[in-house]
Amino acid sequence: MLLPIPDTVRPEHRVRAMSVEQPLRKEPVAFDQLMEGLVRHAMKDRLDGEARRRLREVGVDVDRPLLSAYPLSALMGTLKICAEVRYPDLPREESRYQLGIKALEGFGSTSMGKALFGMARMWGARRMLSHMTRVLQTGVNHARARAQELPGGDVEVTVEVLPEYKAAIGPVPGLDPFFIRGIIAQLVEVCGASVPVTLLPMTDKTGHSFTYRVPLSLVPAATKPLVLTRVK
Repeated sequence: MLLPIPDTVRPEHRVRAMSVEQPLRKEPVAFDQLMEGLVRHAMKDRLDGEARRRLREVGVDVDRPLLSAYPLSALMGTLKICAEVRYPDLPREESRYQLGIKALEGFGSTSMGKALFGMARMWGARRMLSHMTRVLQTGVNHARARAQELPGGDVEVTVEVLPEYKAAIGPVPGLDPFFIRGIIAQLVEVCGASVPVTLLPMTDKTGHSFTYRVPLSLVPAATKPLVLTRVK
């Protein structure tokens, strides 16, 4: 419970007291692992001088060591630039989808990505999708996912912005639905399931939540997870 600030307190002290009482707003960021997979691997040898200049304008300098984290605006700007540079002849939605595939491929070249891919191959697509939040949060801090198994064997995955970040993001989309569709498609491919991933009609007008259908009913029943034993 917040206590009232006495009128006898000087104005500058009142401002300081109020700022202490108000919780800090959580800011969405993209981590260096995602940015590395995107600009170092997915875009390898494709960033000319003009593309590098555009990236610097959104806050990403690929000619210097990557920062540990970037604001959401830098990530969204980078997605736009990279999709336009790598897939100039594709429609916007398809270019973002293809970039999501390539970004996850590139992420697999990082140390964290190698560990994630090893886990994916061991677990299989169905179990990996149930841990989709872990996958997302290796790249960003403001998203989560939940997977729901449908009666026929397919899986629906809903990806959404965490509530505590919505105030900072505001009315703009906090996620790119087509880019994430590519990430999910490539993830299940790594797990051994080559199936088309569909973005369902969007019902969230704020652009903070998206649902995907993954037709795992088309995939043969998974074998038992690989059990790793220590070599003696």
